[in-house]
Amino acid sequence: MSSGLLTDRDGVVAYLEFAHLSATLADEADHITVREVTAGNMNRVFIAEGPLGSLAIKQAPPFINVIGEGAPMDPSRIGAEARAYAQLARLAPDTVPAIAHLDLDEYVMVMEDLSELTVLRDGLVDQVTARLAGEATSEIDCAAIGSVVGRFIGELTFSTSETSLGRSAFEELTRESSNPDLCALTLQYVLGEPYRDVANNHWVPALEGRVRQLWNDSAVAAAVERVSKVFTESPQGLLHGDLHTGSVMVRLPNVGHDLDVKVFDPEFSFVGPIGMDLGLFWANMRIAAMAADAAGQTDLAVMRASAVDTSREAFRAAWQDTASPEFLDQVEREAWGFAGAEMIRRVIGVARAADLELLPADECAAASVAVFDEGRSLLLDPSTGPVAHI
Repeated sequence: MSSGLLTDRDGVVAYLEFAHLSATLADEADHITVREVTAGNMNRVFIAEGPLGSLAIKQAPPFINVIGEGAPMDPSRIGAEARAYAQLARLAPDTVPAIAHLDLDEYVMVMEDLSELTVLRDGLVDQVTARLAGEATSEIDCAAIGSVVGRFIGELTFSTSETSLGRSAFEELTRESSNPDLCALTLQYVLGEPYRDVANNHWVPALEGRVRQLWNDSAVAAAVERVSKVFTESPQGLLHGDLHTGSVMVRLPNVGHDLDVKVFDPEFSFVGPIGMDLGLFWANMRIAAMAADAAGQTDLAVMRASAVDTSREAFRAAWQDTASPEFLDQVEREAWGFAGAEMIRRVIGVARAADLELLPADECAAASVAVFDEGRSLLLDPSTGPVAHI
């Protein structure tokens, strides 16, 4: 079958029939409903539902989905994501969705439907917007989520490190997990464009002076170069590669209930510096905390910031029996460097943080300035972590 791009209900159902999966949803194809739930930057995602069940269908288009056809990208990246899921399913099966079908000719992956869960970023944004509107909100145990994510990063990176695997198996994993196209995107959109005057950049007016100064700041340029060097030259363990609050799903409410946390979208996965996944997660939880703080929701801000501490503790616990304190301290310093770069790109770059964008204008401006200033500070001195009050 040559389905081309999946764009509507008929195309998705026809594909499921071709893949012999429609019968898992309904006895008759007419009883299958489809909705698009694309939320990420790279791919298209649909949920197909019927009386018998539901599935998520993900397709990689031959371009970066959030930008469009003007940003071509090899759709075979779906294969790298599938390999990452296979590794994660072996190492941490409870934290990733199950894969039902992979089609490397049509660049389609069909997987377990997680729509009963909530994307963590969406839940965090909804908390603040609901509070501002005087509405009830779901409770989110950010500290517990941080522990799960930190343990996930720790166990994944330790079990795929040279220490655990031995040199030969580690070198084989590094080759198998090579992901040059997606790594190039990280270098471009996280560690490149935000520090230059390019068309993809945009920011709130309150950042105008700061952004212009950033582009001419030699100390920042040197710091970004150091982070880029770590990114490209420190293969230490298998990473998710893009582990932010939009890559984590949780069941809400999760206070007083069994914790259900899933990590998804590992399309950027590769063998790289252990601190990267930590830093990306820390940055996005700090952004969520600053958004809440700017909106006057101090209790939410403190709860969100606590995820940094619990993830750090859980990560270190996974490594502490085999790694020296000096090694873990170095990982943490590198993590804060990545966090700084991530915070900068989330207020300047092509994929800005919804946590900030959906705030009222004045609060968005205040939070954006706070995120920018902390990101720059962490880039220049990642040794101590944030100095802000939350």
